[in-house]
Amino acid sequence: MLKKSYTGFVIWLIGFCAMMTLLAFLPTEDVGLIVRLLNNIMTIGIVILMFMIYKTEKVFWINGVSYEDAVEAGSERRRTYAMRYLKRFGIFAAGIFLYSFIAQMLQIPYGIDIAIGFVGIVACAFSTMRFKL
Repeated sequence: MLKKSYTGFVIWLIGFCAMMTLLAFLPTEDVGLIVRLLNNIMTIGIVILMFMIYKTEKVFWINGVSYEDAVEAGSERRRTYAMRYLKRFGIFAAGIFLYSFIAQMLQIPYGIDIAIGFVGIVACAFSTMRFKL
């Protein structure tokens, strides 16, 4: 039986905020590196959240899904639904990681990284709106 709880989400949120905050204390003045690390931590953090949702089947953590709908859907449908999110954000995170490595080596301006990170996450989020439980 699916138990309604947001404890795991709160723990993830605290850890995510802590990791993002720790970037401010890196002993470097390379803004491009910090932006690239920020993009990677942000996307990896989302993938970790989606993995947690997949493993626990707590799809009601995803906006637009109620606890009642999640219970009615059954385990297999919850896992399939969560896997679709995990794959979508996982592919984007892998792409950002690869891009960040190349961008750091080629010294591509970090403004491009910001734009890619923003547009990519928004595009992933919008692309998941068609997923139905």
